[in-house]
Amino acid sequence: MGPIKTKFETEIKDDTLIVRVQNTTFDIRGVKAFKRDIFMAIAEAEFKNIMINMENVRMVDSTGLGGLLFAKRQATIKGGKCYIVKPQQKIMSLIKISKLEDVFEIVDSEKTVLKK
Repeated sequence: MGPIKTKFETEIKDDTLIVRVQNTTFDIRGVKAFKRDIFMAIAEAEFKNIMINMENVRMVDSTGLGGLLFAKRQATIKGGKCYIVKPQQKIMSLIKISKLEDVFEIVDSEKTVLKK
């Protein structure tokens, strides 16, 4: 069995880059691709906010948190916000333990952000 390929779906709507994490685990293997995808999107398009849909993610490690903070920094540089969509309870707990719940805008759905 080879390494797990982490997949992300990216899309830009209005002034928001939406990144949908397809894998259940967001760790060191995925974070590299995640950062690369964000850099590529920054190079190719104009957007202000970054929305990370984590509905399918069951596990995040410290590098995964680092990847989320990287996205937050990129949004801040652009004068925007970083949204996390529907993190599962375990991930929400990790965000709280890490005292990061005020760093991100946690939302229930992509529509919540896109209506603003």
